[in-house]
Amino acid sequence: MARSRPPTDRRKRTLAAIHAAAKSLGLAEDVYRDLVQRVSGQSGQPQRSAGSCDQRQLDAIANELRRLGGMPARSARAAERWAGRPKGDLAPQLAKVEALLADAGRPWAYAHSLALRMCKVTRIEWCNREQLQKVIAALQYDANRRAHAVPKDVP
Repeated sequence: MARSRPPTDRRKRTLAAIHAAAKSLGLAEDVYRDLVQRVSGQSGQPQRSAGSCDQRQLDAIANELRRLGGMPARSARAAERWAGRPKGDLAPQLAKVEALLADAGRPWAYAHSLALRMCKVTRIEWCNREQLQKVIAALQYDANRRAHAVPKDVP
């Protein structure tokens, strides 16, 4: 019998994500356990539990649930993480960023990438006042350029 190891944070997070995805898909208990058995290869075990899987098997189960639509893709999750209302003393500047993004039809991920390239800050909401002003200026410059763009078919 294998020695039991204390659960790691990654293992706990993966198990929690698997259970949440199964619930969001509305999988019945027997269907969920069949999926775990099929993906992990637990063939003769009567319990067929995700808790008895190693990390490699848990990752395979999570990937299968992601494929079925129970979990958002990792890159999509990061892009949609913050789309709330701005708070605090930087709220007017963040509201301006939001308005410029909406006018251009761009997602929040565009503002995050601007903050990363221009200010070396990963998230737009972590920028200070001066950094936000730089991002606003870049977005306004882009809006002005789009407003004055001449259609290519006009001579």
